Order: sequence, then C-alpha cells, then structure tokens
Amino acid sequence: MLTAIGDSTVTVRHEKLALSRNKLLDASLYVIRARGYEATTVDAICADAGLSKGSFFHHFKSKEDLALAAAEHFSTFAESVFSTAPYHSLPDPVDRLLGYVDFRKAILAGELPQFTCLLGTMVQETYETHPAIRAACDKYISAHAATLEADIAEAMAARGLRAEWTPKSLALYTQAVIQGSFILAKAQGGQAVAADCLDHLRRYLEQLFPPLQRASATQSESHSQSAKEIPAMPTTVNLSNEPESVQFPETHYVYLERQGHIPTIAPQTWAAVAAFGREILEHNRILGGAALYKTNPDTYRAGFMLAAPPLNLPKELSYAKLPGGKFTRFTLTGPYSQLPEATRRAFEIVAEKKIELRDDFNIERYLKDPMTTPEEELVTEILFPTA
Repeated sequence: MLTAIGDSTVTVRHEKLALSRNKLLDASLYVIRARGYEATTVDAICADAGLSKGSFFHHFKSKEDLALAAAEHFSTFAESVFSTAPYHSLPDPVDRLLGYVDFRKAILAGELPQFTCLLGTMVQETYETHPAIRAACDKYISAHAATLEADIAEAMAARGLRAEWTPKSLALYTQAVIQGSFILAKAQGGQAVAADCLDHLRRYLEQLFPPLQRASATQSESHSQSAKEIPAMPTTVNLSNEPESVQFPETHYVYLERQGHIPTIAPQTWAAVAAFGREILEHNRILGGAALYKTNPDTYRAGFMLAAPPLNLPKELSYAKLPGGKFTRFTLTGPYSQLPEATRRAFEIVAEKKIELRDDFNIERYLKDPMTTPEEELVTEILFPTA
C-alpha cells in the first residue's frame, strides 16, 4: 500500500511538472512572437505562464534553452494542425497544393502573435548571434516545406511538367512567400497584406499547374500514364455499423460560427477558433472539442465544451448552453480526414433504418487530443438529433 501511494505521488508530481513546462512553452510562443526574441525576458514568460522563475529554471537552463524547446513545441503543434487538414483527402495533387494555400490563408486569424510564425520571428534576429536557434528554425521550417514535396512531384507528373526547378525548391519558395507575408503583416499592423500575398501565391501555382482540360495533348497523355500509377484513395473507414440511442448531456459551449459550404468552411472555422484556445484555457476548464452543423442554410460551429459558463470569453466567440437531448450515435476511429465519408455512411444507415431526426444541430465530438494521439487512434462521436 505504501509503495502504491508513493508511486501515485510521484506520478502526480511528474504530471504537474509536465504541465508547468507546457505552460512555459505555450507562453513563449505568444510572448516571443509579440516582442521578438531579444526583447523577451524570462520574467515576461513566467508572468504570462503564471509561474515563478524557480519553475522556469527547473525546466530550462537559459532563455536560449527555452527557445530551442519552443521551436520544437511550435513545430509539433503545427504538424498536428496541418496533418489533419481536409485538403489532404483531395484526389488531384494540384488541388491539394491550392488547398494548402487556402488553409494557410484561413488561419490568418486573431492578433499578429497568434498567426505569425515563431520560427521566422526568431531566426530573423538570431541567425548570426545564436547558431543553435538558427539551426533549429532551419530544421523545422525545412521539415514543414518537405511535407509539400510529394504533392508537388505528383502534380508535375500529372501535368507532364519537365522543369529545371525541383519539388524541393518550389516547396521552399512557398515558405519564403509565407514568411515574407508575415513580415509585411507586422510592418502594416494587420493580416490583409498577408492574405493578398497568399492570393498571389495561389495564382502563381495555378499558372505552373494548368487545369487538365487546358493541358496540351502531350501533358494529357502523360497525366493518363501517371494516373495509372497513383493508387486509389482508400474508402474503408472504421465506423460503427449499428447506431446507438444516447442521451447527450446539457453542455456549456463556446464557439465560432460560419455559414457556407461546410467542407470548405469547416477547416477555416477550426483554424480561426484554435487561435483562441490558449486564451480560453487560461480562465476555463475545457472538456473537449466539438463541432455543430446543420443545413438550410449550411451553418457550422467549431468550439469547445466547458465545465462551467465561460469566464473572460474573447469577444469574437459566442456562448450557448446546449440543452442536450436524445441523439443517435455512431463512432469513427481514425483520422479526421475520414469524417466526410463516415458522416455520409452514417446518414445512409439512419435513412435505411428509418430513424426520425429532429431539426437541430448534428454534433461531432472529438474524444481524444489530436496533439498527443496518433491519427489512426483518434475517436470521434457522430451524433444526430433524434425525434
């Protein structure tokens, strides 16, 4: 018994230490992007995190040590956001590239420190004075650029392009435009100029990769050949086949609402609301993420379920107390990119079984943290309001 108690105490202490370290890292992402690396002090980071300097130096030897950890922390967060973005499921590689640019534009939300790049901010100041930070920023910026190379190579093959430039050089060029757009946004004090730059990048990519119907005969022939080599998109989704009747509890919900074509606005809405996650978490206990949607007109809400009515809610967000009620539930295990197919199949099952639905929001409830859970282990509840 004493051993069990001792082990439990050690576990709790480790969890608290991990939490304080993450608070310092989260604070550094905001403070460094707001002030710059040189102007950021340990005191400022501790104040933003609500922790003491003793806690800081328990985790980090110096501000540079924190910066190196923050670069990795920022890269891990970005990877989780981009790896689950819906554009990955588009069959045409050119559409995936354009979808990437559209997604980058969609996340130009909130204040400048919320959407600009930590890596670009730090490397501009430290490339000569702090070689370790420069190397870390280069590593993570290059790693993100590399995620585009396969789509670029496939797009070149699909359009029959033979060029002196390489997929790697174009991938790095996209990052040069994006980082430059952040500099201009800082210079002009707003996101409009960054959005314009991304529009120009999109137009440039459209010129490099013309639509298939306007491609030359040679290009079309090359595309036909390359298309045979591209494997078909997987259609298998791990969705529960038997619907369950459940009672969804009354829930406090804060959200951002958009109207329009749901597959298009969903990633944009999530990207925008994610910018407020840290601010919400400072004053509230988040129980999980959830999306609400319905048609006529198409309306989509992305947000967080809370343990109590919200405190210090950002003015851009809305609050509703969901009344709960009877729902038909399906469960998807796997990446979020499979949600459109899973939802379509769930609707088909509801129709086949003649389950009567009431006119209310459908709910997607995300049961696992995408920051720490492998894609294939993510779990989402798909809930339809039942009459």
